[in-house]
Amino acid sequence: MNLSLPSASQLLIRFGARDITAVAVPDTERVIDPALVLAAADGSPLDEWPPEDIAIAVATLVRIADAVKRARSEVSFYLRFRAAGEDAPAWVTDDLAEIARYHLYDDAGKEDSTVRVLYKDVIKRLETLAKEDKERGASDGGQSGFQISHQPRLMTRSTLRDL
Repeated sequence: MNLSLPSASQLLIRFGARDITAVAVPDTERVIDPALVLAAADGSPLDEWPPEDIAIAVATLVRIADAVKRARSEVSFYLRFRAAGEDAPAWVTDDLAEIARYHLYDDAGKEDSTVRVLYKDVIKRLETLAKEDKERGASDGGQSGFQISHQPRLMTRSTLRDL
């Protein structure tokens, strides 16, 4: 199943470069100018920025990429009952960005924060989709993936006959 993953640029534009930069910068670093993170994500020249800030921007982009990867893994779990050639609904791509944003926020969000509420809504939709897929009779992408393998037999009647 193909899932279109959001890029760092898309997350920065969709949720605001200032907010995403503030939560994506590693805790050990200072918050940098969101324009630098946007420029780094777009592949623009970074000659005018100090090297220390560029290093922080790269670390920030790595954290964003990790959040997107975690979001994809989470969505894949709920889509495990999809048939092999069946694509995910279009809304899953938008929800993937919401899950990635939630993973960037980590524990910073309060229980009633907008980010957490949206995340819980997305999870409810994905749980419903997984339940519907399972009820249609699919299991783990149409195949269980379970395989039994063994080593060839070392002793047989014919090899033990001379003993």
